[in-house]
Amino acid sequence: MSREPDTTRTHAPDALTAAAARVEPVPGADRLQALQSFNARLVCMTIDEASYDEVVRGVGKVIGCDACALFLHDAATDELELKAASGYDGIRTGRRIPVADQASAHAQAFREEYLVHSGNQHAEPGMNVLSDEHAAVLILPVISNNGPVGVFEFASRSEGAFSPQDIGLCSMAVDQMAYSLENMRLVGELSRSRDAVIRGMALLAEIRDPHIGGHLNRICEYSGHLARLLAGRMGYHQVTREFVDAIARSAALHDVGKVGVPDSILLKPGKLTAAEYDVMKTHTVTGAELLRGLMQTFGEYTLISMGAEVAFCHHEWWDGTGYPRGLAGREIPLAARIVAIADVYDALTSRRIYKQAWSQHDTMQALREKAGIQFDPDLVEVFLSRPDELNAIRERFPG
Repeated sequence: MSREPDTTRTHAPDALTAAAARVEPVPGADRLQALQSFNARLVCMTIDEASYDEVVRGVGKVIGCDACALFLHDAATDELELKAASGYDGIRTGRRIPVADQASAHAQAFREEYLVHSGNQHAEPGMNVLSDEHAAVLILPVISNNGPVGVFEFASRSEGAFSPQDIGLCSMAVDQMAYSLENMRLVGELSRSRDAVIRGMALLAEIRDPHIGGHLNRICEYSGHLARLLAGRMGYHQVTREFVDAIARSAALHDVGKVGVPDSILLKPGKLTAAEYDVMKTHTVTGAELLRGLMQTFGEYTLISMGAEVAFCHHEWWDGTGYPRGLAGREIPLAARIVAIADVYDALTSRRIYKQAWSQHDTMQALREKAGIQFDPDLVEVFLSRPDELNAIRERFPG
């Protein structure tokens, strides 16, 4: 398949040099200034998954094309994964392209470390690109010091939209983002490793009781669901996308302190004595101390920090009669108030060694009765507002 107009088919490390040799000394002062500003933003950008969207939008604004997309290489599967896209109809992130795909223009640009350019992809029926809604397509490999880490696509509905000037500017933009994207990829790998450790810690408590299968998955889903419903509501400015993502994972740590509770108490089928209940209540303090100790040793991390809050406070009651500190109302951290509702909802709708599962109707009634006493009444109202979605979560994670 042809990928070369008059000027392209250039090896990626030399793309900027080759393109610059064919353009005016200054390809538009405004665009260069915008590119410099974008580069400064990249240096200061918070490195997380949400940054990919910001990168794509920023580059698209600087270049002025109709659409942009970013793929990063997944070394574990040797695939290019779509991390962010802007300007395409019906394109969702997560799409994957095998690097070995001989028909893919993205895979070719990555494998060969060459830019791939077509002034009119519709005239090249064998060209496999992200979308056929655009005519001109420019795909550049993103190359770090350790080699290619992904590819970036620029697209336009107009044929021949990318002049040598445009190609030079696109190459500059991609060169500038390469370091930041590599950092994002490495941070993502570290984050996934941390999450695996966190989930492993949480499982230490759950695995001791074979009768609560699926509880961790459900409580995380319920907590994330409630947090998403709160986003944008008055009085919940702290519920950002980052908050929702964090609670949907850190909720798994709510009972991590139960690793310190003896089996004779944790697995007792009957009612606990007063002395046994006192021992059971210590799991809140044990869990918080465990997680805070990790932060003191290894540094602050959002999931651990929120997990410590949740572990310590998810048995506090709205009216101040809970434990371990007797906090009341909004003294109780929001994350803990959310998880408290999710935890009890799941406990009541699940079978336990000491009880049968309650119906959703009875569970919702019980939560409403405890609103303003055990639970934040506003959160209960929001949580129960979409019962079908709560059922859907249970169906996805039975147990």
